[in-house]
Amino acid sequence: MSNSHYVPMLTLRKFSEKLCLFNVITGEYKENIKIDRAFSELNFYTDEVEEKLNKKIESQFGNLFSNKLCKAINKLELKRDELYLIKKFLLISIIRSLGSEDFLQKERKFYVNLNDYSKRMAKVKGFEYKKIEPPFIEQKIENESSFDYWMRTLNVILDTNGTPDEILKHPNKTYPAHRWATIINNGYLAFWDSEYIHDEFVITDIGMTSENEKGWNGVTVHNHKKTDFLLSLFAKARTSQEKMIIYQTMNLHSCFTENFMMFPISSKRMIVLISPFYKFRICYKDFVSMPKLEELTMMPNEDLFYPNTNRYVYEQVPLKPVKYHDDDLYIYDIKKLTSKETRYCNMLFLDRINTWVGFSTLGKAVGSIVEYKRANSYPYVPRVDYTELYEIINEKYGASIDVNTIGGFRR
Repeated sequence: MSNSHYVPMLTLRKFSEKLCLFNVITGEYKENIKIDRAFSELNFYTDEVEEKLNKKIESQFGNLFSNKLCKAINKLELKRDELYLIKKFLLISIIRSLGSEDFLQKERKFYVNLNDYSKRMAKVKGFEYKKIEPPFIEQKIENESSFDYWMRTLNVILDTNGTPDEILKHPNKTYPAHRWATIINNGYLAFWDSEYIHDEFVITDIGMTSENEKGWNGVTVHNHKKTDFLLSLFAKARTSQEKMIIYQTMNLHSCFTENFMMFPISSKRMIVLISPFYKFRICYKDFVSMPKLEELTMMPNEDLFYPNTNRYVYEQVPLKPVKYHDDDLYIYDIKKLTSKETRYCNMLFLDRINTWVGFSTLGKAVGSIVEYKRANSYPYVPRVDYTELYEIINEKYGASIDVNTIGGFRR
């Protein structure tokens, strides 16, 4: 039997050689846990997938990870193949932690559920329903279990470069492999550092989290504001050029409706994938009155959303497809979060978790945990129960957390 990590060891090492862990199901808190025993499970993958994860992503990504992503201080320069590798790593990070039942119940039926939702909305809004066709007909394998389907999805991604075009060529392609590759491919990268004098990032068994359009404490969020704005802008566009630019953004935005996704690669640094809407918002703010960040996100810091710059080998022609070269450079300024921003990001991680959350030390996460409790005070109901952890913090740090005010918990 093999001990498989669903959060990569190379990431865990950049948190600490030993972690503090909290189980949100049992309320168990453990300290000084060696990383080879953290975020792992016996026979989590098949032997084939375990071997491919090591050979086709972690060994390749490990060099870039250690020598560039973690060492860069203020600026990071990436070549095109390195950019592909990072996005493939993010794609694998999402798929590897989801678990087979999620695939059977949600991902495999995504287009069926999407059409059901569209049909209901068409009836409510009074417009004509048009069936949404999947991008391909998925191969059906006899007696394929949900676990087998999950392993097939991972194999498809590992056998390709992780882009939607390459996944479409694979004979065993699956809907989640292609759909999530499209989401990852449509976003643009950023790198955010924690304010780690006082606060560091937490890590969860999901390994990532995201922010929906502005809404917190149980408020229903449908991520419609950006879409509504683009539709309104398209209707008012006066020239074919304006319509083309807006349409291209709408197409990119169509599957990436959240604000951003965050993937911690150490206790001090995250890779962030940002909705293409925000690049459009910044690039065309001098021509169009754009919505304020305060209307869309709890992180209204313009600098965090500012896109990278590019240095292309070939001369580019405006409004024409980009001509790529292997030596193109993608240049990123590494953004520094304030303590308030770091804690808010951690609150998003703490709010989306299956079983385990980890810290390099509990002391570097106390502020975020306390803020999570405050943000979910009555009448709001938190998604995750940290009652036992609040009690531990009270005992260790004397933090004023009244655990008796916590109501029921959403599961």
